[in-house]
Order: sequence, then C-alpha cells, then structure tokens
Amino acid sequence: MNGRSIKALWSERSRAFRKESLPYFQYMIMSGLPGFLILLLILGSIGYGTLFRNVQPDFPIVAIGAIVLTPFLSWSPLRTWLQQPDIVFLMPREQEMGGYISKSWRYNGIGGFIGAALIIALYWPLYDKVIGESALSLALLIPIAAVIKGVNMIGSWKERRMAWPGARQASRLLRWVGTALLIAVFLTAALWKSLLFMLLIIAAGWAALRLPQMHYFPWERLITEEERTRKRYYTLFSAFIDVPLSPSRITRRRYLSWIANRVPYLNENTYKYLYTNSLLRTELGGMLVRMTVVGAVFILVTGEARWLSGWMAAGMYLLFLLVIGVQTVALRSVHKHTVWRHIYPLPSARRDHSLNGIIITATAICGALMWLVLALLLIPAGLWQPTVGGLAVGLIYVLWLLPARLRRKKSDDFDE
Repeated sequence: MNGRSIKALWSERSRAFRKESLPYFQYMIMSGLPGFLILLLILGSIGYGTLFRNVQPDFPIVAIGAIVLTPFLSWSPLRTWLQQPDIVFLMPREQEMGGYISKSWRYNGIGGFIGAALIIALYWPLYDKVIGESALSLALLIPIAAVIKGVNMIGSWKERRMAWPGARQASRLLRWVGTALLIAVFLTAALWKSLLFMLLIIAAGWAALRLPQMHYFPWERLITEEERTRKRYYTLFSAFIDVPLSPSRITRRRYLSWIANRVPYLNENTYKYLYTNSLLRTELGGMLVRMTVVGAVFILVTGEARWLSGWMAAGMYLLFLLVIGVQTVALRSVHKHTVWRHIYPLPSARRDHSLNGIIITATAICGALMWLVLALLLIPAGLWQPTVGGLAVGLIYVLWLLPARLRRKKSDDFDE
C-alpha cells in the first residue's frame, strides 16, 4: 500500500465497482427498463408541454422554482470507495488524502452541475413566460446556480467533518433553507440586491461553520456514506435479479414501528414479524416512504393543474404504484443469504406466504395513500372517470398482476 499512489487507488476502486455492477445493469436493460423510462419521458414531455401552453400569470413559479431547484443545488453526494480496512491501512497516509478526495469531488461534482443545469433549462421557459420582461436571463441564472452549487459542496464537506451529529444535522437544515431563500431572492429581486444577499448568506454560513468541532478527515462518516450508497445500488439491482446483499443498515422509524407490534405473537407469524420489521427498519422502508411522498407530490401538482382532464394525475398514480411494487419485491432478497435460517426451528413452509403477503400489503398501503390524494383533488372537480379508472387499474395490479409475479419467482430452497 505504501508504494501505491492514492489517486491510482481511487481509479482502481472506481473501475472495480463499474466492473462489478455492469452485469446488473445489463439485467436491468433486459428487463424492459429502457421502455419504462421512455414511457416516463413521453408522459413527462406531454405534461410539461401542457403546463407550458396553459400556464397562468398567477402560477406560483417562484415557489415551484425554490422547491424544485433546492434539492439539485443543495444535495452533494460523495462516492469515495472507502472501506472499513482503510482506517488501518490508509490512515497513516492521511495527509495525502486530499488528492484522493479531490477525485471524488470531480466525479460527483461534474454530474451534479450537469443535472442542475438541465433542471434549470427545463424550469427557465416557464419562469420567463410567467414573469415576462423582468425575468432573470438564463445566461445569468446558470452561473449563479453553479456558484450556489459550489458553495453547497464546500458546506457539505464541512458537515461531514463535524464531530457531533446534532451540529451536522442543524447545519444541513440551515444550508438547505438558505439555498431555498437564495433561489427565491434571485428569482424575484434585482440582481445587485440578490448578489448582496448571497454574500451575506455565505459570510454567515462560513462563520457558523467555524464553530463546531471538526475532524481533520472524517473516515467513519465517509465509510458509512459509501456503504449506504452501495446498499442503495444493490437494493435497486435486487428488484431485477437476486444479488448478495451487504448487511442492512438499521433505522429506528418510530412513526412506523407500531405496525410490527400489531402482528400477533404466534409461531406461524414468525416470518411475518421478521419481514415486517425488515421492511420498516431497513433502507427499503425509507425508499418506499420517499417514493410514496414523491408520488403524492406529483399527483398533487398534476391533479391541481387538471392536466388532460385529470388523466395525467391518474397516470402519475399508476406509474408510482408500479415503481413501488417493483421496489417492494426486493424484500425477498433481504434475508436470502443469511445462515441463521438453517439453525433456528422456523416454520419455513410459511415463509413465501408471509413474505408475499407483506409485499402485497405494503404496496397496497402506499397505493391507497397516493390514491387518496388523487381522489381529494379530482372528485371535488367532478373528474370521476380518471379517479375510478386509476383505482380500477391499481386494484388489478395489486390483487392480480403483482401476486402472479410473486408466484412466478422461485422459492428459496432451505435445504440447499
């Protein structure tokens, strides 16, 4: 290790991950995912064109801009490829890790800047049409957004170095709120006033970041973040093919933990209790919660605008229901490669029945919550057809298509 370049080690690990994940991406392509993405692109293009043609002067374009642009400018992921043994083998070369991390920032930063620029390019025509002649030009908006993105990347690195989780969480919250305020000010106020406000925000943030106690190099934080990112990749891959999963990261979600306590304490419910807790306390559960919230927001936006007489909102509901169903099936792989199943006297014959029931129930609950948003928006407007039609197709998927897919999947052989 001592004779190897730190930057060469980064490149070697990056290539190893691409080589490791390439077969899974091939399976995703063979599963029909490109067609699904093309359909999503077509639906999005139709919805955007409809919104652009029918946008009204009172459309809350500034609020929408702050809501849409803030995540793209504030979120600063960092792939470092670091592993637990690096604490022992690379820590003696900690002074050289600046070059290693700089490659990670270039790797993530370029994609982040391109993604933010694409979102701004989509947002600006609507902003220009609503605001009119006083609109901030696109030639100015993109460089300003690049500066805000860069400042957020610096701030996120400072947060990773903070010794205390409370300080890190508070700093992240203030950074996101400050970014939203900056976006709103740039979209409404004169340019010189906006620049002055940005300088004040940056100065205040810089002063605040000097207060918390910080590590020189946040080894544990970066390793945990890398493990979480890899886990998300493999959770996605497991929706298309069985993959060996790394140990799950446990999260105590108190707002959901009561659900597992409702399972009767009986021998035949062993797997039901196990997989209910696995769903609620692993990354998969957090992903389902986020997908349900995002789906509800898309339904809210498209339903409030009455796009395609409510059918666009119904399409969004069915689209997110399908995505949630695909993700929930990944629960089958959570305990597939664990050894304790061969040791403890568990009722293995009930495993598939309990597991499939949890998958169907979780998908149905997420779908019911999203459909409730759809119904509350469309029924008062008299749009019964897309509301009932979306419900009918959703029930067909949850009660027939999803169970049929689960039956086609091979059961684990416990005697293997």
